[in-house]
Order: sequence, then C-alpha cells, then structure tokens
Amino acid sequence: MAVDYLQRLAISLTLLVLSQLVHGANAVHKCVFNGTVTFQSSPCPADAPVRRPTKDELNAERKVRLSEAAVQSASAPPASVSPSYARPRQAEERPSTMPSRDPGFRCDGRQHCSQMRSCTEAKYFLANCPGVKLDGNHDGVPCEQQWCTHPFAK
Repeated sequence: MAVDYLQRLAISLTLLVLSQLVHGANAVHKCVFNGTVTFQSSPCPADAPVRRPTKDELNAERKVRLSEAAVQSASAPPASVSPSYARPRQAEERPSTMPSRDPGFRCDGRQHCSQMRSCTEAKYFLANCPGVKLDGNHDGVPCEQQWCTHPFAK
C-alpha cells in the first residue's frame, strides 16, 4: 500500500513539473509594424497592414532632419566652447573608417545593437541609415559592448 501511494505521488509530481515546464515555455513572436520590430507572446495579427518604409522614404526623412538641424544651427547664437563629448556628432564628423555603401546590407528599420549581427553591419547602419541608436557615446564606434570592441567581434 505504501508503494502504491509513492508511485502515485511520483506520477503526480512528474505531471506537475511537466505542466509547469510546458506553461513556462511560451513562444515569443517577432512582429514588424511599419518598420518597428516588436516582440510579443501572442501571434502577430495577420490582418494588420504591414508596410515597411522604403529606402527613399527613410533617406527623405533623414534629409529633412539634417536640413532642419542645419537651419537651427545657423540661426542659433554661437555657443560657448563646450567639451566635444557634450554634443552629438553630425554625420559629416564620423570617422572615415565607416563602410560606405555595402550591397550586403540595407536600411530596414532596425535601430538597436541587439538587432545587429556583426560590427560591420552596425557600422553600415550607423553610416547610412537614419534614426539608429547604435552609438551611445557619439564617438563614431557603434555597438561597442556587443560587437565592435568585443574580442570575438566580426
């Protein structure tokens, strides 16, 4: 009788553990909405319109932002001398070590280092794609902790 009770207890515990493992292993779905990547636990809605911005649209937005910045800087009174780390670098100030046009990559809406696959790809995005957030300290080297200064970086 004690053996029967122990067998039932072992089976119950096994089923409990398995149910917890299955419950905790929820799938993560990667959804793209208008060029923005989101991760969610439910499947991506199929009826939602998915439109990725074209390269021309992205470049047009970048040109508008750059021209607005140029107008603001031209109309602003000269600022006092400040350290170079206090202001963001403009696209023209980036080091020439950045790759120019590489046919292997394209601007597709990714903005963060966690979305990159290599240092080369991060450098391409920093040099060519608008709205990226890859260079937190504005020194021209993207994804320093994840890709570009890591000992095993590609």
